[in-house]
Amino acid sequence: MPNTSTTTLYIATLQNISNQITFSMSVIILVSGLIGNLLNCLVFGQRSLRSKPCVIYFLLASISNLIVIIAGVTPGALQSFFKIPNQTETVPVFCKLRIIVLFTMRTISSWLLTLATVDRSLISDTNVHRRRLSNLKNTYICILIVSVSSCLIWVQAGYCFDANLIGTPQKCYAKSDVCRIFNDLAQSLITTIIAALVMLAFGLLTIGNIRQSQQIKPSTDPMSTTISRNTRKDERSLTIMLLAQVILLTIFTLPQAGQKFYLTYSFYHTKNSSQRALESLIFNFVLLLTYIPSCIPFYLYTITGVLFRQTLFNVLKKGFDLINCFH
Repeated sequence: MPNTSTTTLYIATLQNISNQITFSMSVIILVSGLIGNLLNCLVFGQRSLRSKPCVIYFLLASISNLIVIIAGVTPGALQSFFKIPNQTETVPVFCKLRIIVLFTMRTISSWLLTLATVDRSLISDTNVHRRRLSNLKNTYICILIVSVSSCLIWVQAGYCFDANLIGTPQKCYAKSDVCRIFNDLAQSLITTIIAALVMLAFGLLTIGNIRQSQQIKPSTDPMSTTISRNTRKDERSLTIMLLAQVILLTIFTLPQAGQKFYLTYSFYHTKNSSQRALESLIFNFVLLLTYIPSCIPFYLYTITGVLFRQTLFNVLKKGFDLINCFH
């Protein structure tokens, strides 16, 4: 009897901690994510920046992150804040739709940053033919390929996922063994590990290209030198912004990849109620961590990107001037 009471108290404590973490982190993610990504869209949507392929990737990644936060955090947040039932856990159609949108947009966002890393390595290359590969036409083609591929990968979630499941980390989860293993591995490999490895490879290549270009003797034409210096300054600013975000994305998404591998490995193991409660707490915490890369790029760009800050200040100044015109 005492053991049963202790176990019940332990499980209740873990559930309470999980609820508190969900409530606190959901507030932070929603507020910072919605404001930050909307401001990102305003900045990257400026005509003066849209001629740069890397900016197009940043713009669409910000839109994807906005959708990820709305689809992923809002249902649980409404339940925590206002006790509104989470329909995505109980209504199959909402469950399937949310998972498809969430996983698709998260994969798109991850691979848009990967493509941006590839673009940085091309634009920093000393070979002029490789630099010419960084153009808007190739950018839109790559975006189309990533978007279609992501949709094809995750459309199966409409069949695999279902609501009101018991014994799974969430009520809306993959309903069969095959579906669980496939989706866990797909999230770990496609969305996280492979994308992170490609980012790392091209990030190192970009750093090498920058070092190599610094050893090249500059032009003696003053006008050409000034234009080249300004262009390199803008490109360097975008590169620093991207590398900072790549590091951030890797840090906050790799824990989920590890957890997915653990869930796949331990799927057939018998677990008691205490272990399941602990795994549920860890699952919810790690799941919320994966939303952090979607909510703080704006603040990261503001700190690391000179070009971003300058454009942001210009946008805000125009906004304040417009408001003053109506007073």
